[in-house]
Amino acid sequence: MKSVLTRTVTGLLFIAVIIASILLSNRVMLNVFLLFACVALYEYRSLLQQKIKLSVFFYIVSLSVYLLVSITELQSVLSATALLSIITGLFFLLFIVELFRRQEQAFQTIAYSVLGIMWIVLPFALINHFPLIRGVEGRFLLLSVFIIIWLYDTLAYCVGMLIGKHRLFERISPKKSWEGAIGSTLLTLTAVYFANVLFPMLPLTPMQWIGLAMVIIVFGTLGDLVESLFKRQLSVKDSGTILPGHGGVLDRFDSLLFAIPFVWFYLNIILN
Repeated sequence: MKSVLTRTVTGLLFIAVIIASILLSNRVMLNVFLLFACVALYEYRSLLQQKIKLSVFFYIVSLSVYLLVSITELQSVLSATALLSIITGLFFLLFIVELFRRQEQAFQTIAYSVLGIMWIVLPFALINHFPLIRGVEGRFLLLSVFIIIWLYDTLAYCVGMLIGKHRLFERISPKKSWEGAIGSTLLTLTAVYFANVLFPMLPLTPMQWIGLAMVIIVFGTLGDLVESLFKRQLSVKDSGTILPGHGGVLDRFDSLLFAIPFVWFYLNIILN
């Protein structure tokens, strides 16, 4: 009972922080998700300690990439090209740093450093561009993405607990079931079809809402499985302990981090 209460309170506080950061201001959102990104990077580096030791320069490059992506106008081809060039240069600096560290697993360190930035930093930074999709309305677009993810995850857990028998991906995540995945997908799509009732200010048709939900469900599920694979490779249960009853920040954002680039691409197609 105590564990359920702890999990519930932590979950509600987590949701409150996310909603408040999205609705308050761009600066608040940038700083809150920067904090989440830093904690996720710390968890990532800690999980890898048994294999390799990422340098402090990994954090410097990660912070630089987050800030550069967050403040750069991605709609401008010139700005996006310049940003890509700078990030590529920062990635190559990781190679140069390893020349002087004299580590036995230099290229593994480089690979895991680039992976961490691409998997964690870039999606967190991309979140800050959602308010720019449709001005103030973009905040509600981002909020709707979180709500769809939370709804699907909650329904998948409930349906799976009630009728789940056939494992979805037993080799990687033995608790997930086909019944939970299919049932929660159908229930989520049904709810999302009426999303205009909750978000009348957004210019999405019911079928566009369905499309958005499908992008989130498919790539969010894959993101969940990818993080499970990562943890299984390292023989750990949770990425961290900062969120009692929920594990770490990586555990809470695994679906979102994988889905965000595809959601961004989808929304820019249907709204422009």
